[in-house]
Parts: sequence; C-alpha cells; structure tokens
Amino acid sequence: MASASVSELVLFIAALSVAAAVAGTMVTTVGGIAASLDDHGADVAAQIDTDVEIISDPASGAMYDADAGTVRVLVKNTGERTLATDGTGVELLVDGRYVPRDDYDVTVLDGSEWRDGAVVRVLANDSLTAGDHTVTVVVTGDRDTERFHT
Repeated sequence: MASASVSELVLFIAALSVAAAVAGTMVTTVGGIAASLDDHGADVAAQIDTDVEIISDPASGAMYDADAGTVRVLVKNTGERTLATDGTGVELLVDGRYVPRDDYDVTVLDGSEWRDGAVVRVLANDSLTAGDHTVTVVVTGDRDTERFHT
C-alpha cells in the first residue's frame, strides 16, 4: 500500500511540475503577443494619421532640372499629424529605384515644421534620360506617385 501512495505522490508532483512549466510558457507567450499588438497598434495609428500628396505640376517641367541633374518634388502634408523634417520618415523612389537617403534633401517651405497643410521640397540628385519617368514619395507607410516627362 505504501508503494502505491509513493508512486501516486511522484506522479502528482510530476503533473504539477509540467502544469507549472506550461503555465509559465503561456504567460510569457501571451505577454509577448500583447506587447507586439501594442506596437502594431501604434504603427497603424501613425499610418492612419499620415497622408501626403505630391503637388508638383508635372506639365510645368519643374520636376526635373537637366542642367543640375536633380529631381524636385513638392510634397504636401494632408494628414492630421506633424511629420519629421529631418527626412528620416521620407523615402524616395525614382522610376522604381530606391534613392539612398544621402542622395536627397528634405526642406520645409515657409516654416520649420511639416504640419498639416505645410509643404516640403524633396530635391534628389538623379540624372535622367529624356522620356517618361515616375517619382514616388513614401512617408510612414503612405505613398503618392507622380509621372512626369523630361
């Protein structure tokens, strides 16, 4: 009889150990998922509040300066939040090619902050051949594309 009690006690302790290990793993996993959802929710909120539009007139010929070899794009903040002016949140593609951050400048026109309604000039060093081209500006997940002719 005593041996049955000892074996039942051993099985009971083993079952408690396994249950504790599983519970600990689940608490850690659920905590990680909750933190990930919080981060993702903040990113989605930033994307919802961000909206930009390229307002350069492609028919004016001002989007490309062949003598200087520069692409000039005016981008208006039409969203609800103030955007970074240091260019960290701005990405640029010309004809589908990523332009490295060192190859373009972002300058706020008429002010120091890129608030709702404010305009920035994105000036990129990029020599283009004659023909049709596209420029895409991506800011915090929002993008706008404009076609122009050189």
